[in-house]
Amino acid sequence: MTREELERTHPDYDAFADEWRFYIRSYFGGQIYKQGNYLLQHPFESSANYNRRKEISYYCNYCGPVVDIFVSHLFRKEAKKDFGSLATDPLFNAFCKDADLEGNSLRHFFREAQRFASVYGRVSVIVDKPQLIASTRAEAQSYGLRPYIALVTPENLLDWSYARVPSTGRFMLDMVKIKEGRDLYRIWTRDGWELWRADKGSSEVSLIDSGWHGLGEVPLVNLYNKQSGMRMIGISDLQDIADINKNIYYLCSDAKEIIENTAFPMLAVPYARAEGKDVKEIGPRNILQFDPSEPNSRPYWLEPPHSSLTEIREWVKQDVSEIYRIAKLGGVKAAEEFVGQRSGVALELEYQQLYSTLSEKADNIEHAEHRILSLWAKWEGKVFDGVIDYPDDFSVRDLDRDLQNAIQAQSAEVGSPTFRKELQKKIAASVLPKLDDELKTRINKEIEAGSNSGMRI
Repeated sequence: MTREELERTHPDYDAFADEWRFYIRSYFGGQIYKQGNYLLQHPFESSANYNRRKEISYYCNYCGPVVDIFVSHLFRKEAKKDFGSLATDPLFNAFCKDADLEGNSLRHFFREAQRFASVYGRVSVIVDKPQLIASTRAEAQSYGLRPYIALVTPENLLDWSYARVPSTGRFMLDMVKIKEGRDLYRIWTRDGWELWRADKGSSEVSLIDSGWHGLGEVPLVNLYNKQSGMRMIGISDLQDIADINKNIYYLCSDAKEIIENTAFPMLAVPYARAEGKDVKEIGPRNILQFDPSEPNSRPYWLEPPHSSLTEIREWVKQDVSEIYRIAKLGGVKAAEEFVGQRSGVALELEYQQLYSTLSEKADNIEHAEHRILSLWAKWEGKVFDGVIDYPDDFSVRDLDRDLQNAIQAQSAEVGSPTFRKELQKKIAASVLPKLDDELKTRINKEIEAGSNSGMRI
């Protein structure tokens, strides 16, 4: 293999690599975003002023919170997991506590994997196993020799190929090439793997290690945020939001420049007869000269107008609202700000769109986790016979509204003790959603006892 072949990337990787880098910089913000050079230089702006403006620029990060809100809602409730026969396997229990051999539990790993899937549109998970072979199961347990998982971002998965399986006629992932370090590349196939190194300062490459896994498939699972119809390409939650956030970055820089320029007006003084009249640069950091023979010619300060600041503020406000609309969080924003009254139908429609988005994400996580656990079992010569079920109910309605409706219903003259009893349980569950099962049972028993004795809240 030549160095050119080893470093070759898939055409779709070349097409989307810059976009992926833009999304991850937009999510993290800070210096990482500034290093992306997304602040454009004005046509007649000096390089010195542009570099200064870029240095003092700041990024109002709306991309990060949008992704974090989605992930928070997805993992707010525990998924129902039945690991089947694997539940009694000590090695599998150790895997659930430390899934990636870096101390991250299975739940924590998937939470972070979904976070990056929301940013990139798709991430991949490799299911690997240490090469050391144990002679007995007890020896494997003593040495901790078990499969583990590793997250691979799209930026590091350089190339891939699919092949049609003659027996089924279906396409199957045939090869992936992953960049593991500055000069290290690992190639996975359906039979084994190879670890290559590109030698520094040379066109030579060398095969460092190789192995056979015998799984009959590439041990890689894709976690999609939302599928695009293209293999290995997903749709990011920041697809449109990041561009709007970049526009806010521009506007804030322009506003800061206007404020500085208006805060320090330009001095105009008469020029001396011996001096020339040509002025090379005119701006708030220079002195403007005028003809002293002009009527009323005396020094003065020339203050630039700042009326465009109002327009910039309105534009930023509109962009922020558009970000929430695209993210389907407009109803949440309205509830937070308490600005204006929106119709119940409009809010309900927006909530339903948000529920639909979260439900689709949950289905994708559910599918990916099932595939990963199946590969884990395959490494161990077993079959995963469990069930993974992520919640589909992602209600984010305003708690105050729910409580108000429940209290109004409680005050209604409904002659049914059962109705009042169930209503009180609902209020308790809404106010205290994170109670453990023991306290919930105790509260419900007290409500039952109170309802039977005629008590009301």
